[in-house]
Amino acid sequence: MPFTPLATTAAIVLLASVLLGGCSSTDSASAVVCVSPGVSDRQVDLGVIYPQTGPASGIFGAVRAGVDARLGAANAAGGIHGRKVVYQWRDDQGTPQTNVAAAHDLVEQQHVFGVIGLSVAGPASTAYLSQAGVPVTGTAYGQYGANAVAVDTPGRFVYEQGGRRAVILQTALSRAVSNSAASYGRSLAAAGVQVLGAITYTDGVDDPAVVGRRIAQTGADTVIGVLAPRDLVTVVDAVRGGGYPLKAVLSASGYDHQLLRTVGPRMAGISIPVFYRPFELGGRGVQAYVDAMRRYAPQVAEPEQDMAVAAYISTDMFLRGLALAGPCPTRSGFQIALRTLNSYDADGLISPISLRSAAGQTSACYSFVQANAAGNGFVVVEPNLCGRELT
Repeated sequence: MPFTPLATTAAIVLLASVLLGGCSSTDSASAVVCVSPGVSDRQVDLGVIYPQTGPASGIFGAVRAGVDARLGAANAAGGIHGRKVVYQWRDDQGTPQTNVAAAHDLVEQQHVFGVIGLSVAGPASTAYLSQAGVPVTGTAYGQYGANAVAVDTPGRFVYEQGGRRAVILQTALSRAVSNSAASYGRSLAAAGVQVLGAITYTDGVDDPAVVGRRIAQTGADTVIGVLAPRDLVTVVDAVRGGGYPLKAVLSASGYDHQLLRTVGPRMAGISIPVFYRPFELGGRGVQAYVDAMRRYAPQVAEPEQDMAVAAYISTDMFLRGLALAGPCPTRSGFQIALRTLNSYDADGLISPISLRSAAGQTSACYSFVQANAAGNGFVVVEPNLCGRELT
């Protein structure tokens, strides 16, 4: 079965933002001396932007581990054209203003070659990075703005699970998460699932039992979680503990074996959409990722978690562009080279995609995994469910 990257509201979106910009006479692949920003004789400097703090931080905790793993493997193999690839990171707190400030700092003060962006607020800096001609790869959690693309696939999955009436449980005080939750609502409605409303939950502020009763009082048979997976587990546990049954629980993230080891049976039955090959199916890409995580990101006890994979793939894509750009890479050369790729598959982690035309790869196909009844493993309940784009 194929496994494709997603560009929808419900999960992580793989973006190859090949942002074409102008180049000066010194920004030429034919130059004898490399004078590109962030490129020296010995290394290439990249920037990484993600929310280490803020309402969305619980979702993005493993980002740097994924980056470390892929760069560690590449540098151990000699780097790219003999250069070590390193990075500086900035915390954008998941807010548009801080995201833009982080991008400006990395480009104008730190002079990085390009940016790997992994944040709910990523779209905020897109215009600036594009105008500056800075290459970007990365992921975006959800979709943002009036032109966001949504698909009905998550809704179809919920419908197939028996869900007909849904409540969306989301993080408070995050515009990006609210937009993602709204797009989830569109997906559900398009698939014939009634959306009864949205309820916010903040750990340490809201009582899970009270929130659980509110969900039960709506008459919902489905909960959609657009918040930290651990918080979703806490609330769903309260709902079930109150004797109220649920037919479907879908979490925007949480394919995390370390989390499963921690919460155990409380996570049973919670499903997660993924845009890459599920770990349970194995394969060369999965094995290469796990090996790199264990060797170069040992701070993560369980490498099988979705945000680390997203960061790993985003980094792999950037390394691929650098390799194709030649021994004296330029920003424009990187962008042109990456657009020659007609079949990029992250060494088997995703099904092949073409980067020749689109800045963001849109697919209406997901794999869905679900925590088993014992809460000690995941099962692949839907290897490749495809829907349609909602316009």
